[in-house]
Amino acid sequence: MSLKFLKKTFVELVGVDSPYGFEEPMIRHFKETIASYVDEVLETSRGNVFGIQHGKDDDAPTIALAAHMDQVGFVVFNINERGFIRFRKVGGASNRAIQGQQVRLVTEKGPVLGVIGVKPGHVTPPSETNIVPGIQEMYIDIGVWSREEAEEIGVRVGTPIVFNARPLELANDLITSPAVDDKTGLAVLIAVAKSLKEEAVPATIYYIGTVEEEGGLRGAAVALHDLDVDVAVAVDTAPSGWQPDINMKDIVYEVGKGPAIHLGEMGRKSTWIYHPRVRGWLIDSADAEGIPYQSSFQLGGTDASAMAQTRGGIPTTTVGIPRRYSHSPVETFDLKDMDNLVKILVAALRGLKPGFNLLRS
Repeated sequence: MSLKFLKKTFVELVGVDSPYGFEEPMIRHFKETIASYVDEVLETSRGNVFGIQHGKDDDAPTIALAAHMDQVGFVVFNINERGFIRFRKVGGASNRAIQGQQVRLVTEKGPVLGVIGVKPGHVTPPSETNIVPGIQEMYIDIGVWSREEAEEIGVRVGTPIVFNARPLELANDLITSPAVDDKTGLAVLIAVAKSLKEEAVPATIYYIGTVEEEGGLRGAAVALHDLDVDVAVAVDTAPSGWQPDINMKDIVYEVGKGPAIHLGEMGRKSTWIYHPRVRGWLIDSADAEGIPYQSSFQLGGTDASAMAQTRGGIPTTTVGIPRRYSHSPVETFDLKDMDNLVKILVAALRGLKPGFNLLRS
């Protein structure tokens, strides 16, 4: 897959605002885009989208590749009499990445631009200089003089908000952008479907765009209930290290060294080891093709956590694209890592044939 196609697809996805809980524009966009490369497209009332490529062998396993359509963002919580807006997070944006940022309020009357206010240093006491305010103390200025004026241009309690930033290309095929998590994953699904469109592989493939991952994996929790799926792979991003403020003892993934094939999830309270057969299938496929990858643990959960607990327990793993500056407006990744993830998945799907052993014994 060309880097040009991947970049174009990603940029188009970033141009569609889809904060957690407000994914409708992306639902429409993903349906329209994936339809060009699959045999059938379905949408559930929950909002999950399924692009289906029917396999040529009924005895081959059926697989789901899932990427989430939502992005971290915010929502209007209150508008005061002067038109300043209090807001809350939808998803896990870091407070340190929020202050002073430009934002876009997605109203029914069109986008409204604003900035997240910053207390001037001239009046900030020394005791507060190095303190990051809580979200309850932050506010948005959209340039109006009253609550009524804000409401006249479409701003209401409940209006979704996203960072007002666009993708920029850095050196060495690195891209910096908001919503890298998980619009890179959606771009990978589209690229894999495009690669296999004219090729009748044995397995039936479901390309799934899920909703509401950032607030608790809610879309993935129900996505596979009514599907006869043998294997599931979540396609997401992975926090990376190798930058000045992150120690290798905390994160070992590095941008530009290949996509991540995770061994499992390592959270604050528990660790989950992914299904060894599924993980091994992806690693063997990458090794056979000489495609670079990295393998360690995902910090935090992905849609795989929810899909693995569907029905009788679906064998599941996660792959990801390493990115710096997680959940900020400047998440940064390498297009070559995305390309290599597409190559690994295409190679693995071509080899998914009847007799694929999922038993752990």
